[in-house]
Amino acid sequence: MPSILIVDDEQGLLTTLVMAFRTQGFLAEGATSGAEALATLARTPFDVVLTDLRMAGMDGLTLMERIRVRFPETAIILMTGAATVESAVSALKGGASEYLLKPFGLSEIFHVVQRCLEEHRLRRENVELSEVNRRLKELDQLKSNLLSAVSHEFRTPLTIMHGWLDLLLTGQFGPISAAQRESLSAVHKSATRLGGLIENLLVFVECERGDGVRTAGAVSVADLLREAAAALAAECRERRIALSVEVDPNLRMVQGDAERLRLLFFNLLENAVKFNESGGTVAVTAREEGSGAEVRITNSHGTIPPGQVQGLLQPFTQGDMGPSRPARGLGLGLAVARAIVHAHGGTLQLEGGEEQGTTVCVRLPLAHGTA
Repeated sequence: MPSILIVDDEQGLLTTLVMAFRTQGFLAEGATSGAEALATLARTPFDVVLTDLRMAGMDGLTLMERIRVRFPETAIILMTGAATVESAVSALKGGASEYLLKPFGLSEIFHVVQRCLEEHRLRRENVELSEVNRRLKELDQLKSNLLSAVSHEFRTPLTIMHGWLDLLLTGQFGPISAAQRESLSAVHKSATRLGGLIENLLVFVECERGDGVRTAGAVSVADLLREAAAALAAECRERRIALSVEVDPNLRMVQGDAERLRLLFFNLLENAVKFNESGGTVAVTAREEGSGAEVRITNSHGTIPPGQVQGLLQPFTQGDMGPSRPARGLGLGLAVARAIVHAHGGTLQLEGGEEQGTTVCVRLPLAHGTA
């Protein structure tokens, strides 16, 4: 129930307005002076104060100033029968929501009060939304700081693990049996996978902070695609997936950060292999299209329902994020890939087919001065 406190030293008008607002469903009270109004507000909060401008003792402008200090959430409407430009300007500058001239009809004042309540509600909601937004930004920053700190802290022990594993596997501490080699290789493979997850986390955080491109220069797309294909060769053999890379020999270099672009293409090729079926294919093509380089990566299986296409580009998302999902990972590969592409001024599109698998299309700007 909305509440209104009416302040006027004309007893007849005060009584009439209090009764009129009660018939409209308001909790309405009256006060005959500014001092009485302040005392009433101290006991009971009101949504709106409707006060006369000219009153004996404390006038409406003074009352408004004191209400603003002590009860800042209360909306104030000033009314007067002797308006001047100066009084109107003072009222509005002082924070009055409305300025009414006597005489007025009841329908007019009801309308003004309802409008004032709605505007005040919207202002209050905006303040609340601003506070929520501020808190969300703080939480987002905390999340980024946590991810960055955790990822950096993981790097050192992981580097040590890789060093000792390499020494053991190369026989630096003496010969090892076939069973030992198999076990150490499994640990090495898991450590490599963990390193990839950490790298994606770090790049994701840095891209969110605007550090998507650290160094810029001419980069060969052909070299990066072949490197990614070579890194995934063992997994392709294990899963019997045929991975082909076809690059137009006339394709010019692109402009960007070589390390970030290397991660971009590795993520995309790894996804194409991971979300495929045994015996499937992954076809990669690269050519110039307009003023940029276009890379298309298509796998033969792993179709995506149209409604899920955009969702898969969000961080920490896969088609199935349940605990029993068949595909491993954090669901960061595509989100990191898109962030890297956008940081380079390019575009990434995900096209889910009904029977032909899935295609990821990346477009990147060509390097400056390439011919």
